[in-house]
Amino acid sequence: MQDYLNLAQFGQYLKNNDIEAIRAEQRKNCVTLKQLQSEPVVILGAADEGVRLLEILDAMGASDVTIVDMNPAKKGQCLLGKYLVQPFSDPIVCNAHVILATHRTLNAYKLCQESKARSVTPFLHLQTLYPDTFEPHFFHKNMLEILKSGVDDITQLADTLVDETSVQVLEACLNYRIFGVPTVFDPIVDWQLYEPRAIDLTPFAEVYVDCGSYDGDSVLLHLSRYTERVKQVFAFEPDPSTFERLVANTSESGKVTCINKGVGDKVSTLYFSANKERASLFTDAGEVAVDITNLDTELADATPTLIKMNIEAFEPLALAGAETLIAKETPALAISAYHQPEHIFSLQQQVEAIAPGVYQFYLRQHDGGLVETVLYALPKIKA
Repeated sequence: MQDYLNLAQFGQYLKNNDIEAIRAEQRKNCVTLKQLQSEPVVILGAADEGVRLLEILDAMGASDVTIVDMNPAKKGQCLLGKYLVQPFSDPIVCNAHVILATHRTLNAYKLCQESKARSVTPFLHLQTLYPDTFEPHFFHKNMLEILKSGVDDITQLADTLVDETSVQVLEACLNYRIFGVPTVFDPIVDWQLYEPRAIDLTPFAEVYVDCGSYDGDSVLLHLSRYTERVKQVFAFEPDPSTFERLVANTSESGKVTCINKGVGDKVSTLYFSANKERASLFTDAGEVAVDITNLDTELADATPTLIKMNIEAFEPLALAGAETLIAKETPALAISAYHQPEHIFSLQQQVEAIAPGVYQFYLRQHDGGLVETVLYALPKIKA
């Protein structure tokens, strides 16, 4: 089986094969469970996913596991009472099976290949091929099943995308999800987040709404890129401790209104699990109660020109809570399209349903891996 499919081939491949047949075929090109148990294994990444993988391998009785991290601050940390985090080095990686416990895999993959690793596999790919052994992260749970059932939706999405780069991004994203080889992103990745190739956001920079502002990194990017153009910024961040950093980091601009709320479809209270090592999640058992708002309520008197959403799978709810605003003001949209497998196609459908015929759609990839796939929707009359 070739390791890259165009969109037509991708659709046929999924339609003509059942899920277990796809898994069986892809396992032929992947490190096996037996190899993980009996041969040297290196986990690259000592954050949450790396620790989770370490726990699984330890429970499997893997005989030779090392965990490494690029962050010098993690060196020497003791995990599970017996594994010390090591710095990355060629001798450790050479001839080992490396599992990339990160969502940003491209550069790490190439580095491990240069270090002559025996094999290099994103943890995502192991979870896709061996879901009973490696429980899938919520970003890609039921990935193959959803892609198979969504072939027609994917084809429809491709037909709506307005440039060839968008189609190439879609193809790369789909191929990565099936074959687990991150070098498919090499030709198409835009490393500057929210600065998409061949898309000029300058006309939409004046009133910027940032849903999921974290500590202000994306707000500061916007202010620095469009210094003279920006008039007002609304920055939403639900985590109280992160919100304090957001306020501190953006206070000097005089243009930023910081709002300590999450964004969803209605005004409510949810529970928030804030973990410094991974994405922050809303859960029924979270330790912090946070206020949730919707943009139709919060920005009833505003006229946003650009709305960015990166809110841990809440994007569909946030769009539902902004239907009136989007239909009336037709702001440009930059929406993360990777937090659930169906988001790669369903978010475009949702925007189109809110404002039929209003938007042109683009896809851009701002990192080498599962994350930072962004759907850009630009109003036709203003584009």
